[in-house]
Parts: sequence; C-alpha cells; structure tokens
Amino acid sequence: MSIDLSNFAININVDDKDFKNSVYEKRIQLIEIALGWKGMTPKNNFIVHNVWQYPSNPSYKVSFGKYGKEYYEIEVAAYKGKPDNEIPDKVRKNCNDMMPAVFKDGVIVDSFRARFDDIFALLERCGHNGQEDVVRALSLLFFRNSLLLDHKIEDGNYHYCPPQELVDYICNNIPEYEGIPMEVYIHALDAIGYNEDVKYYTRGLLQKKTGVGRENNMKTYSYAAACALGYEYWAGFVYKLMRGYGVSPITNKMFATYFPEAGIEYNEGVKRGRKAKSEVIVVAETINHI
Repeated sequence: MSIDLSNFAININVDDKDFKNSVYEKRIQLIEIALGWKGMTPKNNFIVHNVWQYPSNPSYKVSFGKYGKEYYEIEVAAYKGKPDNEIPDKVRKNCNDMMPAVFKDGVIVDSFRARFDDIFALLERCGHNGQEDVVRALSLLFFRNSLLLDHKIEDGNYHYCPPQELVDYICNNIPEYEGIPMEVYIHALDAIGYNEDVKYYTRGLLQKKTGVGRENNMKTYSYAAACALGYEYWAGFVYKLMRGYGVSPITNKMFATYFPEAGIEYNEGVKRGRKAKSEVIVVAETINHI
C-alpha cells in the first residue's frame, strides 16, 4: 500500500501571527474542557474520563484518570504529610494533573508507556526496516498534532480526528506497538500531549506562548523522525534534548526542508552574526610538565 502524503499537507505559514493566535486560542479552549472534569482523592482512586473508543475493537478506550501523580507531589515542605483536604492547590506540583491511560475491558493496559525512548525506538526501527514513508507519515501526523489541526470541540468535549487514510497507512505497516493496536497508540499519544498542555497551563508557562506542552512534545517526535531518516545527526538531537529541558523540537525550517510534502511556509527570521571574543589572550610563556 502506497500513499501520497501531500494529500495531508498543511499548506500554511506556520509562523503567521493570526494562525499562531488561533492555535493558542484553541489550545486554551481544549484545556478549559479538561479543567472542568471531576477528580477524586485519595491517591490511586480515580474518576476516569473516556475520550476515545477504538472503532475496530470497542473494548479499547483511551482515558484520563483524575487525579494523576503530580497532584500529590507537594512542593512546600511544610505541607508534606498533612491530610489532603488541608493542602492548597498552589503548593501542589500540578493540581490539575491527569493520568492518560489505555483501558481494555475496563482494565489498564500496563504495557503502554509511550516515553520518549519508546517513540524514538519506533521511528528508528521503521527507518532501519526500510519503512521511510511510514516515518514520514508519522512525522507529518505529529506535526499536525502540534498545531491542533485535527482537533475538534463538539458538545463540550474534545475529539482528536486525524485523517483516517493517514492513520490506516501507518497502522497497515505497524499493526501494533507496546501491546496495543497502533491506532490506539496514536490516540494515547495525543492524550499525553493534552495532559502536557494542562500541566504547563497550570504552572503558568503555556500562557507565555513559548511552545511548551503538546507542541514541544510532538515536534520532538518529528525531529527524531528526521534523525531516523538520516537528515540530522542524533548527536545534535540529543544535545538539544539535554539543553532544552528534556525536549528537542524540530524547527519550522528543518521540517519544511525535510518534509516538503507538508507544504508549510515559515518566516526566515534575522540571522545573527557570530560574536567576536571580548578579550585577546596573550600567551607569555609555555612551560611543559609532561
């Protein structure tokens, strides 16, 4: 089965101010939906919110349990050990934290993890197996997700609706991963991105419009895809990952260059020259001690 990825092109200037504002406004609307969901305590007791059911096997559901572990992480020592009802939200690491999960027949699928290394391994494995078009399809899917192009708000709930033909192509080549059907995995990744947005909104960082949360996660996957295809060195990716607070998002220029089928445009920006050294170093004498 082949696919023309240009059918799912974004075809927009992703640096356009009005476009970026519309994405941000949509992100806030989605976050407000999650903030309105009920939760319960104590720890490991959840109210579960199902957000997607696998059409091919309804026993699979992607869900959020409220509250997640960061709700119980207290950042002010004086409050540690106190009864839960005496702990104010402001001292919690994330008072809105949720637990993204995959359920099958009402039971959590423990094999699902979806950490960065799991996604990187998936992309690298596809690259090594000659499945370059699958890597490209995944990268396009992730980048679309970072911009909320496939997210809808209906009846007070959010719905992730990626292009089905694109999803089918990926799933025909990767039937399952981490013990669950690949389509379920794709929706579970979206749930993780959703929770990241809620987290950084709660901490007041998403409001600065710096790309934190879902956007950085999804664009990090796309950067890893570029490495798996040999366009970029893993060394540069890992260095940026270490220097970038655990994320390594692909730049718009890189994505446009390596994935032209996406049809994105971007603003070049101003190139800054290299600064000269502020001081001249003079070696007065060299003494060998070897």
